[in-house]
Amino acid sequence: MRTTLSVFTALLALSATGAATAHPTPVPGGANQAAAVAGSLHATLFNGQARIRKMSLGKPDNSPNESYPDTADEKWIVFRAVMSNGTAKPLEMTQFTASIVDGDGIAVAAQPDKVRPIGIVSNIPPGGAWKETILFQVPKDFKPVKIVLVAANPHYKAFRITIAPSDVP
Repeated sequence: MRTTLSVFTALLALSATGAATAHPTPVPGGANQAAAVAGSLHATLFNGQARIRKMSLGKPDNSPNESYPDTADEKWIVFRAVMSNGTAKPLEMTQFTASIVDGDGIAVAAQPDKVRPIGIVSNIPPGGAWKETILFQVPKDFKPVKIVLVAANPHYKAFRITIAPSDVP
């Protein structure tokens, strides 16, 4: 009994010493980073409200809604995706605030008037889908590594979408 008590006391002392010297685990991305569902451009992601899939990056298609030529200093990148209602009720949702980010963390916000559909999606039945198109005007040398879509309703996590070099138009 005395041996068992001695071993237990020694283990307790060692575990207390280890706990005292342990360092806290840092928060990935920093303490102020938005909580998000993360995945690649080729994944299907779900934040509890909306599901996003069939994502791609491209150039404007020169349709009346996307007639934006590049300039000497800037280019256009178009993010396209299929979004769907992941809830059990008809969906009324304000569009996401969108940013495209390079390897240095420089973020460029989407032009609010160049997000399709504009403003709000309404009366989307459970499982119903819509096409999302977001245009970004960025410097010519901009190399995107992620897109961040922040939901208007803070109850739902943002989407953090990783972009591989081969995904960039």
